[in-house]
Amino acid sequence: MIMELYKDETGVFAWIDKEFSPEVCTSEELIYNHMESQSLYMLPVIYQPFDSTVKWHWSDRGSLYDFLYSVNGEGKKLLDFGPGDGWPSLIVAPFAGEVVGVDSSEKRVQTCTENARRMGIKNAKFVSYKSCSGLPFEDNSFDGIMAASSIEQTPDPKEALRELYRVLKPGGRIRICYEALNCYRGGHEKDSWVIDMNENSCKLILYNRKIEQEYAIQYGLTIAMVGQDLRERISAYQGAGFDQVFVVLLEEIKDKVIKAQACRTIHPSGKTWVAWLKEAGFREVIPTHQGNTVASRLFDLYTDDDRLSSLEEVDALVKKVVKTVIGLEAPISIDPMITAIK
Repeated sequence: MIMELYKDETGVFAWIDKEFSPEVCTSEELIYNHMESQSLYMLPVIYQPFDSTVKWHWSDRGSLYDFLYSVNGEGKKLLDFGPGDGWPSLIVAPFAGEVVGVDSSEKRVQTCTENARRMGIKNAKFVSYKSCSGLPFEDNSFDGIMAASSIEQTPDPKEALRELYRVLKPGGRIRICYEALNCYRGGHEKDSWVIDMNENSCKLILYNRKIEQEYAIQYGLTIAMVGQDLRERISAYQGAGFDQVFVVLLEEIKDKVIKAQACRTIHPSGKTWVAWLKEAGFREVIPTHQGNTVASRLFDLYTDDDRLSSLEEVDALVKKVVKTVIGLEAPISIDPMITAIK
């Protein structure tokens, strides 16, 4: 039973364990194998035309140049660990020599491959591997590695770092952004998300984030209900406590629960990442400011009347500033992005 693994669980999480005895699974089994688009089709360039009036689109270009320049990736062979919908692989590919995306979810590999084909990108390919096994590459295979909120989704992030170190060439760089848990303090430690599965079912994900311990427990219940119907039922309980809402709700729809799963993911803070990267063998680890943040601030400097209008104009501005910013060391207390050199 799950409670044998997570003995400190109480409230709705203890209730779920008692009533459904969830099976322990990986994050791709819990979530990523069931999503046609991990980004809900929101990604600029990959799914939507670039729009210079949208702040998020500027931020995305900042991320592109952050990854590209942080790993010295122009014209080089790069690995994208956990590419999701093909991000940042497919936006970096036009500037790189070759990009290889690797993911433990076959669904994500399929989605990335289809997106590359639709976009006409020839120098990006996507391959799968099995969680908790070695990456399917020889030692010293890549000039640089990009990891966008992906290492913490593996069952063993420390082992994933060792594998990434192995396949990186000497002198190569890895750039990591990650989901630390500090941003969830103050009311979002426990949370919920409803994923539409098909026209007849959805999946309810319940999060219990242990901020001080740097891990999260995610429970997934596949329910024979339309997703929107479940969202409306959850909304009807607004004002009640998290555990009260979901114990009462799940009691009511207990007979509609088809499958129960649970997954534990480790979410290191910036300080922990630095220690782990050094332990993995990286000779230099540098927490820095990040490109998406500065790109967003550049957006704010303009008004609607004088804003740059084309992707080319935005890129010309953003990439120059990002190249400078990613070389500026950032306080580890703010959980910044990290560059590590082998």
